[in-house]
Amino acid sequence: MIRLFGACSAALLAAAVYLSGCGTESVLCADSPVSHTAQDVRSMQRFLLSEQPEEDWNEKQYDLNADGKWNAADHCLMKRELLPASNADTDTLVICFSRTGNTEKIANYIIDLTGADSLVIEAAVPYTDADIRYQDDTCRANQEQNDKSARPEIAALPDSIDAYDVIYLGYPIWWGEEPRIIDTLLEHYDFSEKTVIPFCTSASSGIAASERNIRSLVPIGNQLAGKRFAAGASKADVQSWLDTLEIPEKKAVQKMKLTVNGTTLTAAFSDTQAARELAERLAEAPVTVSLSEYGGFEKVGKLPWTLNRTDVQTETKPGDIMLYQGNQMTVFYGTNTWSYTSLASIEGVTAEELAALFGSGDISVTLSLA
Repeated sequence: MIRLFGACSAALLAAAVYLSGCGTESVLCADSPVSHTAQDVRSMQRFLLSEQPEEDWNEKQYDLNADGKWNAADHCLMKRELLPASNADTDTLVICFSRTGNTEKIANYIIDLTGADSLVIEAAVPYTDADIRYQDDTCRANQEQNDKSARPEIAALPDSIDAYDVIYLGYPIWWGEEPRIIDTLLEHYDFSEKTVIPFCTSASSGIAASERNIRSLVPIGNQLAGKRFAAGASKADVQSWLDTLEIPEKKAVQKMKLTVNGTTLTAAFSDTQAARELAERLAEAPVTVSLSEYGGFEKVGKLPWTLNRTDVQTETKPGDIMLYQGNQMTVFYGTNTWSYTSLASIEGVTAEELAALFGSGDISVTLSLA
């Protein structure tokens, strides 16, 4: 699962001369129950940036590693407190940018009601109160919103959100539109096969302009109508909206098993006619294919039947299973560029593991449906 509150930025590290980084080696965690919130994370961040606090800091318990200082080490520990357990059963992710906490509150309602995972994004350079003072024409947010090409950097993002099919995308409305940091996020990942559901908070502005911007900025698989919430919206309000959504059911992905040298691997079939034909053949009976070494990066062998070719020029990656010349199966543990038809992709193994498993000589692989 994913739950991020942003990495320690350069500004935070500069403010905390006592810490070399946020890695586990620098963490000496005091034994204490989980007691902090996302608002505490933001408050601690403002403290480290030397902003004037609004709270009574004397009552805060922010020295998490008990070293007598409030520094970036405590900030990192505070964020780690908020990491919940993984929810491996969900295909839904709530992504949220929230400067004042209003949007995050709605996001948390959605998480509670759907069981989704969450990704809270923060700017690499945090937005201050002065940055979002709309009365000031020269404030940072005003300048960004007036520049369609502005892409504020995000503090930290996971490498991939491929495991999720449904994305709730939340943000405040700034000057009638989504904050430009949302555009940064949209251009960072591939949403072309995902269902995206925008939601926002605002004092009065609607969500329509931001929905149009999102739709036109990047390819979206299926963008559902979004919802604007006031700051005082309740959990019941969110539930009422969720009840109106018609989210497409996830199509089951058929898998193939490959048994080689006593080890069984799993591969996801590709969306090609040849892959569908292969699955139909394996539904009748498993088949064993003799594979030979070729080029130091693949194993190739003849199938007992010819499959429909729809070859395209492809740069392969380790784990790819390709159809070559219509009747040969190629399993890659390295890379190559050639014209192939994709059959499947082996899951959860590295190039080194594949090379070790398949060995250097001829082998037999048994294919069956998972």
